Amino acid sequence: MPSSNLGTHLIRNVTAMSADLTRLHDGSLPNIARPRDVIRRIVRSAYRPRRVLPTSQWAAKNRTLTTDDSSAPGKWQNDKTPWLVDVMDDMSDGSPVWKQTFVSGAQNGKTSAGLNVIGAWMAQSPAPTLIVLPNGTIAKEFGEQRLGPLIRTTRSLRKTLLKDLQRYKVFLGGAIYMASAESGNDLRSKPIKNLYMDEIDGMPHEIKGEGSPISLAINRTNTFKAKRKIFLTSTPTEETTSAIWKEYLAGTMELFFVPCPHCQQDIVFEIEGLKWDRENLSKIEETVHYECSECAKPIYEHQKTAMTRQGRWKPTRKDLENVQEGVISRRINSLYNPPDWISWVDLAYEYEASYRSPSKWRDFLNTKCALPVREATEKVDWETVYHRGTVGEMPYTMLPNGGTVVPKGVLFLSGGIDVGSNHIEVGVWGFGRNRQRWMIDHYRIDGNTQLQATWDELSIHVRHLYTNYRGVEMQVRPYLIDTSYIPEKVKPWIRSQNQLIVMGVDPMADKPNPVRIDTQADPTPHGAQKKSVVGGLKMIFLDVSYFKSELMGALSIPEPEAHNDAPMDWVHMPLHGGSFTKEIAQQLVSEQKVIHRDKNGEIKKISWDRIDGRRAEVLDCHNYARGGARLRGWDRGIEAYFERLERELSEAAAIINEAKAAIDRGAPVSPPLQQKPGIIPPRVSAPNAAGSHAPSESKGVTITGEAAPRRIVPLPNLKTGGDTQRRVVPLPRMPTPAGDY
Repeated sequence: MPSSNLGTHLIRNVTAMSADLTRLHDGSLPNIARPRDVIRRIVRSAYRPRRVLPTSQWAAKNRTLTTDDSSAPGKWQNDKTPWLVDVMDDMSDGSPVWKQTFVSGAQNGKTSAGLNVIGAWMAQSPAPTLIVLPNGTIAKEFGEQRLGPLIRTTRSLRKTLLKDLQRYKVFLGGAIYMASAESGNDLRSKPIKNLYMDEIDGMPHEIKGEGSPISLAINRTNTFKAKRKIFLTSTPTEETTSAIWKEYLAGTMELFFVPCPHCQQDIVFEIEGLKWDRENLSKIEETVHYECSECAKPIYEHQKTAMTRQGRWKPTRKDLENVQEGVISRRINSLYNPPDWISWVDLAYEYEASYRSPSKWRDFLNTKCALPVREATEKVDWETVYHRGTVGEMPYTMLPNGGTVVPKGVLFLSGGIDVGSNHIEVGVWGFGRNRQRWMIDHYRIDGNTQLQATWDELSIHVRHLYTNYRGVEMQVRPYLIDTSYIPEKVKPWIRSQNQLIVMGVDPMADKPNPVRIDTQADPTPHGAQKKSVVGGLKMIFLDVSYFKSELMGALSIPEPEAHNDAPMDWVHMPLHGGSFTKEIAQQLVSEQKVIHRDKNGEIKKISWDRIDGRRAEVLDCHNYARGGARLRGWDRGIEAYFERLERELSEAAAIINEAKAAIDRGAPVSPPLQQKPGIIPPRVSAPNAAGSHAPSESKGVTITGEAAPRRIVPLPNLKTGGDTQRRVVPLPRMPTPAGDY
């Protein structure tokens, strides 16, 4: 090709390529963006204000309920639980509310609302977030079973997740920590912006040496004080100890008001307004309705849905000016629930099944009414206690010298010992199914408790065996003894009893648990500051205020119409006569709880006051025996446990009957049982109260020093025997059956 033609050809190609490059740069080619447009969009995206949806709208758009969350899985619907809309929205960024307390009954959507709040925090305002649960196990389960499914089923959360551990989640812009309220380490150090605490009434009242877990967690939000969000929620428990109720009374105390379909006045659903035919319980489903507090006209459950969709939260606190700005509190009960969750018929049936039983009634108030249990401040009439012995399948008489026949229903015995300067009092109680208890024995040993003779006398009596109605001998196990008066005498005596007998101490306020076991460390010879738990005494810390409240509630149960059918929680008393006196009945109810409140109902002071200067040894002994019953597993109420106790008693009774039948027909009698219900095999020898060793078969004790102590109910002559003689056994080993301690 001639050079002139070649040059022309190159010029033509370069010109064409330049035109193509120009068109490419100008974005004229299809599906290719111009660079300047890309840069413009990036800049606009970076500086555009972030749109934050209210949490209820975010949930309706993004939340999908699984079978773990609801019986009706699917998209979240706000109109199903309209009372939760404001609860969730007030935890959104932009709301002036920074702290909300939510008291809720069962199945009101409390936890689901909390998960919506947490999800909206992660998606729309990512920041360090702390979730606090009562203990580490619950925190782990929450992370696996509730928070994990929330993230997996929500695309906007799933795509931002960077690290997914059981109690620690990292996502773009923030992290979530799941903490145990029992661990101070979990509640310290890291600053957080968002705090969610669930079931705070199940948390310890305080962490030893560090204070309340609620205060510790809230203190971690101080760095984000201008932007923080705090959400506290729980069902309430005891009014005197309920942390959520205290927070509720410190806020606006809002209730969810709904319009009456008849008079259009705003009313609040409460259990007092639920009505049905109580004379004919078979007609509950036909007659249940709600009675309007304004016009007294009936409201039926099919009208409830329309009413709740028009409902609104309104504060009920009388002095709102004293509430800190940005702090609100709300309460909702189970009467608002959709009928397919909990219906009014369900609540009526549950009311009828629980109002006669203090334990069931407590649960009904807490979980269905969203109310704490309020102990009565009125005293229990001692005459009512004195005359209640006729109730029960087998009325019984409390006989002197431990001769009481243990009635039917008693599965084990527990005792309490109270020590004074010139006496020791001992109470023995029986415990059985349905949280029923029986007073079996109460006696007093007069004598100077500084003298060994008094403790030798006690050593005889605590080894007495009680015979039940089928002839089976039952041992009292354990005895709990108060050490507050003369520990220098009590502790050596406890050691002499081979640690069968433990100690009860009041108060125990660091956990919402009425019994705690610890081992007392003793000084070592290696240094004044060093201690060891080897050989230390078992310390049983009892919250006796808890047991007093429980007892007074049980003694307030009205007598049943059919006296042979004792209701649940019934406290059985002996018939008149024998050693059961008016003095014993008066001492059992010798104290009353007095609660002092302000005008909003908040408790300012609580005290247990003695009535009319009465003595309280019988009440104290009961509390210690009741603590022993908890150690035996009575509070758990496991069916297999009660069946085992019943089987042991039945097997022992069968052997007794076989032996009796053999004697009647002149046949040789088989050797006695080596193991009896509630009795631990004895040692070959055991130390006596003075520290020496006695033979394994007890032959009484030698009283030295001053005059022997005198029992109010005279003891029989142990050498002569007789029907009223106390039956004693050698000192036992430490109890070992699994589940008893």
